[in-house]
Amino acid sequence: MSDNTKEKLKELLKKVTSETTNQQLEKLKQEFKETIKDANPLIIAQAEGELIKEGGKLEDLMKACDIHLELFKDAIRNPNLKVPDWHPIKSFQEDHKNILDLMEKLLEYIKSLKKYKSFEESKDIMDKIQKISEKLMEAENHNIRQENTLFPVLEKKGIEQPPAIMWHEHTEMKEQKKLLLKLLNEKENLSFSDFVNKIEMIAKFLLEKFGSHTQKEENILYVTALNVITEEEWKEIKEECDNLGYFNPEP
Repeated sequence: MSDNTKEKLKELLKKVTSETTNQQLEKLKQEFKETIKDANPLIIAQAEGELIKEGGKLEDLMKACDIHLELFKDAIRNPNLKVPDWHPIKSFQEDHKNILDLMEKLLEYIKSLKKYKSFEESKDIMDKIQKISEKLMEAENHNIRQENTLFPVLEKKGIEQPPAIMWHEHTEMKEQKKLLLKLLNEKENLSFSDFVNKIEMIAKFLLEKFGSHTQKEENILYVTALNVITEEEWKEIKEECDNLGYFNPEP
């Protein structure tokens, strides 16, 4: 990842303002894709972070988030890292796609709540949000599998930092999922508009955090693991994953 790429990205990000139209955003997205084709989407997040420190406007960066989220989504749905179908990483990648689909649906349903004025009026949508939120908690199975099979093998080989960072981010996302379920279960304590605002913030946080998190797994954790873990060890990891069971995204 060159400094030139990051500087070019920062120049592109400066073009994104709160007045940028969707059509202009689409054109910029193509320029971003061209700029990072030999890097990975994480570099955009780093460029955004530097711009904030340099005094960039937060509302402009929020608009730019739409671009890097789209690129994260592309990378999750079409991962560069190729492994055989039996491989544990393949099942982790499939989980990423399924969890992304759930998070996108969650945000879509939450945004649609804004057409309503009360919990009663929006009951059907609320039921869907409840089910997806519960399903996202079930998706913790993905993290448990990694934490109990892949992470210990890496730690034994002296690779401690990447698993520690991933574990911390798993915990952050789990806390937000728990908060989402708590708000759903205690929604009568809030006004309808406050409730919608709070759960929308959580859903956006989850989507953005998950987007950058999966790319760290894909570009750092899995690449490192493939370099140091033997095929025999991968087969043992696969057996342990089979014993722990897999996340089923279906209702």
